[in-house]
Amino acid sequence: MTHPIGVIGAGAWGTALALQLARKGHAVQLWAHEPETVAAIQETRENRFFLPGIPLPSNLHATSDLGAVLAMSQRLVWATPSQVVRPLARQVAGSVTADHQVVLASKGVEAGSLKLLTQVLHEEWPQLRHPAVLSGPTFALELAQQLPTAAVLACEDPARQDRLQQVFHDDRFRLYRSPDLIGVQIGATVKNVLAIAAGIVDGMALGLNARAALVCRGLAEMTRLGVAMGGHPETFAGLSGLGDLVLTATGSLSRNHEFGRQLGAGHAVDASLPAGGKVVEGAANAAMLRKLAQRHQVELPICEAVDQVVHQGLPCAEALQHLLERDVPTWE
Repeated sequence: MTHPIGVIGAGAWGTALALQLARKGHAVQLWAHEPETVAAIQETRENRFFLPGIPLPSNLHATSDLGAVLAMSQRLVWATPSQVVRPLARQVAGSVTADHQVVLASKGVEAGSLKLLTQVLHEEWPQLRHPAVLSGPTFALELAQQLPTAAVLACEDPARQDRLQQVFHDDRFRLYRSPDLIGVQIGATVKNVLAIAAGIVDGMALGLNARAALVCRGLAEMTRLGVAMGGHPETFAGLSGLGDLVLTATGSLSRNHEFGRQLGAGHAVDASLPAGGKVVEGAANAAMLRKLAQRHQVELPICEAVDQVVHQGLPCAEALQHLLERDVPTWE
């Protein structure tokens, strides 16, 4: 008997990944924190809260019983907001075995510890072997609509990576492989903060030249931090680095970009956040990246400017002026 695949987190991204797996013929158990989300999926075959308008097939079953998902599923896709990874993992730690295979699709670092999410899972589930990370330029809605999409699957075990790639990959969802767990996770974290900065540029109507320059210099910041933490330089020129940054910093479906655009247009932080419980990961990650920059002694001026705007009340115009007043550039 084939075990169902468990997907932890029924936001837009988790639901889109669950749908991708269900379309490939897998039985899918989709765990949602919100009982109303479970009820809506079971009754209407649609996640009208986070991915409205997308029909969900009958082989995708929603549940709020996390322990049951782990008991039934040896393969797990983790797609919750980054800050609930540890408490949820701790809650079910006794149910995890060495046979479980985990694909981490959450993006960010843990507040306080500043640890990558793979490190968090290893601490809570020491028996877990070789988790994989899924990242790249992927808007959930477009994946759900079966528009052509490419992403990266990072794993340190090539045999397990090959099996997991076959689980997801098809002619509409091309999944490339990488051995760089650190670099892929750093790219996924930094790009959300840079997308807020790009949104601020657009909200302030600073022009396409300014946005292009910000994306380019933001990529330099991403690479600088990622390499300092042990990532591979080439990772940041690929799908999970530059590709994800370009999408999130320019795409109209990006929550982080829209949050920044509202800030740049003069709205307060609280008023700029999306309604309905949708998470802007870059808002929380900005403060963490500032601390990581200090720890690893690297400069991240754009990310630090976002932190000052979001968490320290600095007006966008002043943050921009501080960036422009930096020393005259030398080598790129």
